[in-house]
Amino acid sequence: MVHYFYYLVLLNMLANIILFVPRILLSHRFEGSMLSLVLSIPIGFTLLYVFVKSIAKFPGQGFPEILKQHAPRWVRIPILIYFIVIWYLAGMITLIAFSEITKKYINPDISSMLIVLAFVTVVGMIARLKSESVLFCMEILLVTNVPVIVWVLYKAVTNEAMHYDACFEIATHILNRPTWDSLSAGTYIFTGYTNLVIFNRLLTPNKKIPLLWTIPIVGTCVLLTSFLIPVGYHGTMAVNTYIYPWISTSDSMRVEFGLVERVLFIFMLLYTNISLAGSFIHWHVGIEFFKELIPSQKEKSYFTWAVIALMGGVTFLLSYFFNDDSLFNFGTLYLNVRLASEIALVIIIVIFARRKMA
Repeated sequence: MVHYFYYLVLLNMLANIILFVPRILLSHRFEGSMLSLVLSIPIGFTLLYVFVKSIAKFPGQGFPEILKQHAPRWVRIPILIYFIVIWYLAGMITLIAFSEITKKYINPDISSMLIVLAFVTVVGMIARLKSESVLFCMEILLVTNVPVIVWVLYKAVTNEAMHYDACFEIATHILNRPTWDSLSAGTYIFTGYTNLVIFNRLLTPNKKIPLLWTIPIVGTCVLLTSFLIPVGYHGTMAVNTYIYPWISTSDSMRVEFGLVERVLFIFMLLYTNISLAGSFIHWHVGIEFFKELIPSQKEKSYFTWAVIALMGGVTFLLSYFFNDDSLFNFGTLYLNVRLASEIALVIIIVIFARRKMA
């Protein structure tokens, strides 16, 4: 089951491309985004490495079980509630954002509320499954979509419309001081490892996760492509005028002899799958946390459905109040809080691991 750890990390890396991370980095492209990218690699990988090594001290256990053993109830319950909200919001933001993208670029005539309802239904039905089944669904989506995504990225960097002079211009601002927004966005690509708070239950006990050194290499490639390719296509100034830079970038590419000439439609199909996979992973973790609040009910099927209905209902209602700007601002705020929360989570696991080994 070790390979699922890499799937979780890869899924989060890919999902960042289409939503808020590129736009945040591009909005600060002259204000420290390049240095943020440089710093994000060691910071994100250090958090990942320390977390993985620490949670390995608790084979077959998730974060709720670890909390139950090492923290009193009055501490455990607030921590669980807080991280339920964090994981729920990760899935909610993705669903609402992608419903807006679908309405704008696929079918402007359909109601965005109806699209949200459809996405929530699909994600909810998968998120309620057993952890093994959720991972299998994620694996199928990644195996079928990643090769085509790699092909799209290859087409992007080799296209004659890609102007590397603009990328080099952005690189000259590498010494500018980074902002917390850009640093939070840059480190987000590594955040997939935090899903081990639940999926650590399934990892083979006492088996090391090999080849961790490959993660920062892949992460560097993902960060550079997601940030610099839109700059190369649209220029250093115009690139900041797009709400979803990668959507406009994909629409700038053509496949001359393909069945579908516009890469936009291929790109949208791929990232619909990737985004939905990220959402049901986040909501599954949130559901598993929620079950630990009421242990006597966690095996009951109706309880899981009730949690899904609550998550879906809140998402459906909140989607009515968001527009592109408010969703971007909320997403930026979430990423800022997420980085602080991620650091706190790693510290908690490290403390518990040392206490166990003492």
